[in-house]
Amino acid sequence: MRKCFLGCILCIVLASPMMAQTGGQKETKDIDPLALRVVKAATDPVKDAKAYSFRALVSRDLLGTNDQIITTFSTSEITVQRPNKLHIKFRGRGEPVEMFYDGSGKTVLYSASSKFYTTVDTPTTIDAALTDISKKGVNIAVRNFLESDPYQSLTEALTTAYAVGSVDLFDEKVYHLAFTEPGAEWQMWVVGGDTPRVKRLEVIDKSNPHHTRISVTFFDWDLNPSTSNDMFTFNKPADAKEIEMLKVMAEK
Repeated sequence: MRKCFLGCILCIVLASPMMAQTGGQKETKDIDPLALRVVKAATDPVKDAKAYSFRALVSRDLLGTNDQIITTFSTSEITVQRPNKLHIKFRGRGEPVEMFYDGSGKTVLYSASSKFYTTVDTPTTIDAALTDISKKGVNIAVRNFLESDPYQSLTEALTTAYAVGSVDLFDEKVYHLAFTEPGAEWQMWVVGGDTPRVKRLEVIDKSNPHHTRISVTFFDWDLNPSTSNDMFTFNKPADAKEIEMLKVMAEK
């Protein structure tokens, strides 16, 4: 059971961040203001919400031992409460895992089925906590949408931005956008007309010679969910056992 819990945590920690880190190479910028306006229209309501929730289906490319690309899938149910509370229910390979962050300086990953949990010291704001756990190897695929300003997080490193156009997809109008930044290229699909929402995101890691891809489909955006403090705080069951995640990963 300990191995199952570790395996599911590894699905989280090995996930690439949605956007690549900015490199030192300078590139000519070609930014279409319309593409930025669409991103801002879809993300500002998330920034301004006192609380919000959504579900995400994530597929990611991993390299097999023979360098063949293997596609894996995971799902997440995410709730954020401003300014500093975050809860994620994660299901991938292995046991389901929950992440609790209540702004108290601790982040907890817990599997109710295996009764194992691990605690990581983190700062008391979501942005700083996400940066801190990323440095420790824990990269959350939808991180950009959890930060205090999703628009800035998504667009600060752009070198190109294009509005590809509007298309009909499954009887729904979808606005298609395309972007590049150092080390990555990505696309976004926005739906909703007067109430735009991000529907899909795809990121290609150009720094990887295999150009691996992460795709995220978003469901059930709710900008006024019912929340409580208990949702974000880990209340340790009497039979739960703590493991040291980073130590166990090093031993694996």
